[in-house]
Formats: sequence, C-alpha cells, structure tokens
Amino acid sequence: MNSLKTLFIPLIISLLLAGCALDIDENRPTNVQYIEKNDRTWQQHLQQIQQIQAYHAEGQIGYISTKQRFSTTFDWQYQTPTAYTLVLSSALSRAKLTFKMHTQGLTISDEKGNQRSAKDAQRLLREIIGMDIPLTQLATWLKGEPNNQQDYNVGTNHLLANFTYRINDEQWTVDYLNYHQERSPALPRDILLKNAQQTLKIRVNHWKY
Repeated sequence: MNSLKTLFIPLIISLLLAGCALDIDENRPTNVQYIEKNDRTWQQHLQQIQQIQAYHAEGQIGYISTKQRFSTTFDWQYQTPTAYTLVLSSALSRAKLTFKMHTQGLTISDEKGNQRSAKDAQRLLREIIGMDIPLTQLATWLKGEPNNQQDYNVGTNHLLANFTYRINDEQWTVDYLNYHQERSPALPRDILLKNAQQTLKIRVNHWKY
C-alpha cells in the first residue's frame, strides 16, 4: 500500500498543476425553482434513464477537501454494480490510476503495473488516495437518476435538480447544474457533490450508451 501511495504522488503533482481547468462554482446554486415529481415529462425522462444500464462517460473531475485539491480527466465505463472501471489521468503527464470493480472487490492500479485489491472498495479508496467519495452510488448519480429511498427535487427544465443522501453518517448534497439537452434523453453535464468535508465537481463531456 505504501509503494502505491508513493507512486501516486507524481499524479497528484501533475493534477495540481491543472487544478484550475474545471470552471464549476464550488457553491451550491440558490433560488432554484422546482416542479412536482409527478410531472409527466419528468416521469417519462426518468423511465428513459432507468433503462440505460451500461454506459460510458468521459470528462473532468475536480476534488477539494481540507487535505488536498486537484483536477483530473476521467473515463468511466459501467456495466453492472460489480463490473465497472474508472480511469483518472493527467493531461500533463503519463500518470494514470485505474479503479476496477469486480466480484471480489476493488482493484486500484497505476500505469506502472503496481496494484492493490480489497473487498471493501470504499476503505481501499480512502486508504490509498484519501478520497471518501460515494463510488457505489456514482453509477446512478452520474446519469441524473435519484435513488428511490431519497427525497429529490425536479427543476423547471423537467430534469433532476438536486437531492440529499446520507452515507455512513455523512450527508451529501448533489446539484445538477447543466445538462446535455441536445440529445434525448438529456444527460448531466455539470454536477456538484458536497458534504461537510469534501467537494466533488464533475463535468461530463461525452456520453455513450
């Protein structure tokens, strides 16, 4: 684990150099207007995105915590809850981290072939790179699908506006700032995720499904 942490340092340095590239406000939007959840257009949209099971998304991630701050490009390929891959890489170097979920758990590897695996994906993510993001929930959150057990708000654009979700005694807020509305169904472009200690900014440039 220590060797992988050490090898991750060059990636962090290169990401820090590109940290200003993601121009998404760190503050949650205010004065957002909502419509009823039983809105027909929203319900039709929700059914459409629920039918998207496997997909591919590419873009940028900005991460801010009390300990670190960086921005990186990402490549997310999702099939099922136990079969997906997230690749973080820098545009300024060849440094790359790959997160691969499989039936035995999560494996994190770098571009030099060093790797570490564990059944507890969240704990491994926290130990190796210090990020405590809701990796499991990201699969539905990324495409703008609220979980059934949480409250959420629908914007006047008839798309998901925001919701709150509690994980391990921490409350996350998720705001959908912009959508790719040139396609149907419209899928998120800019997403802001926050809890008391962390901010995660996501921009999806390309969707494939």
